[in-house]
Amino acid sequence: MKRSRLVFTFLPVPIDWLMIWGAFLLAYWVRAQQWFGAPAVTYMLPWEEYLRLTSLIATAWVVIFATTGIYHRQANDKLGSLLYQIFAGVSISLALFIIVLFGLKETFFSRLIAAYAWGFGIIFVFLGRLLWAAGQRLLSKLGYQQEHLVVVGDGALSAELADHYKKQLAVVKIIDPAALLETNDPGALINAEQTDQIIFTGDNATHNGLELQLIEFCEQHGIRFKYVPSKVQLRSLNLFSEVINGHPLLEIKPTALDGWGRIMKRLFDFLSAAVAIILLSPVMIIIAILIKLDSAGAALYVQKRPGQFGKEFNFYKFRSMYTHLSTGEKYGGTEAEQLLDELRQHNNEATGPLFKMKNDPRITKIGKWLRKTSLDELPQLFNVLDGDMSIVGPRPPLVNEYAQYNKEQNRRMLVKPGITGLWQASGRSDSSFEEYIKLDLYYIEHWSLWLDIQIILKTIWAVFTRKGAY
Repeated sequence: MKRSRLVFTFLPVPIDWLMIWGAFLLAYWVRAQQWFGAPAVTYMLPWEEYLRLTSLIATAWVVIFATTGIYHRQANDKLGSLLYQIFAGVSISLALFIIVLFGLKETFFSRLIAAYAWGFGIIFVFLGRLLWAAGQRLLSKLGYQQEHLVVVGDGALSAELADHYKKQLAVVKIIDPAALLETNDPGALINAEQTDQIIFTGDNATHNGLELQLIEFCEQHGIRFKYVPSKVQLRSLNLFSEVINGHPLLEIKPTALDGWGRIMKRLFDFLSAAVAIILLSPVMIIIAILIKLDSAGAALYVQKRPGQFGKEFNFYKFRSMYTHLSTGEKYGGTEAEQLLDELRQHNNEATGPLFKMKNDPRITKIGKWLRKTSLDELPQLFNVLDGDMSIVGPRPPLVNEYAQYNKEQNRRMLVKPGITGLWQASGRSDSSFEEYIKLDLYYIEHWSLWLDIQIILKTIWAVFTRKGAY
């Protein structure tokens, strides 16, 4: 459900584009037919040119729609509010379009077509949204698009919220806070894989910190968390995300990488990785040949690493160590693991669960150069295409490092791991483990696309200066 929810978050964009384009096409046809007592046509753009122009107009209008906040609506917002936003979005878009035409001193575009497109645009976009909502509801009835919620609380408020979401065709389960406190493990009563949202309605003061325990559980498993605030909290915060039957619900988001933020980052990652692979493919081929000439074994090193929420994936790197000294069943096996343990005990130059060593005897000649230039990380561009990693994010830890994380350190697994991150851009291997965690958590809490671009630029500088690389 979590992935399908993201798809339905994005769907209004192509639907709006089609509706706007359809409105302009119908406006052209109506003008050509001289309906509504319109005067005879003196000149109209050729159909092919009109198609190309209106496809660009539809794209620009969708961008304007985004700035009006039409894609950040709550599920329970009224239709009147939606119609007002569509009216405003279409009107602003048409006004800007006319201003652009005036500035370019173009007179070829019919004013009647623009007027028709305005009216049809409002109607078509509104109908498109109704069809989108009907599609969601139909899929929910069929069991494909149902949201699974857990309401933690007792009393009338919990039952009232549960009834509200059931009317929205959600699958709702009510859990008594006392039962959760008795087990002391939310996972014993809550199926993390199937749950999309947890709503806490109890009084945290009387439930011995259960609210914080639920927040940590939600962060670990990528579950949305909302709670009903007390009157004191509501007055001090003066903020709520939605109101259901007169009850305000606040949502705690550990990162901005949700909804549209997640969509934008995925598009940025996919396009960046695709372009980089095309441009750097000759470099990667040469590196693979040099690795094969330098030492026996495959040019690519594949290792299981924990990713977002601890889910393991195949992590790719250019091999920088001798094959028989590399850890993993397909490589050095038990002997390599024993050597790593010895080096970790006597030669580790990092703090915490990290292992870093400047003169690691396991590294090949070409491997030292690859690590200093960070070119050994290039195959991770394919991890980004697969969706297991991002261009920017916390670096994926080793399995044994991840096993040593405490609750605070585990928060860095809230997002996809990255090829580079604030840690690498700020000092790379020279940073301590404590600084490493602080930087990653700062990134998670303050993510923006502009921050990603800044980190990429700083990483390029760090690579060229070879600061902290070994």
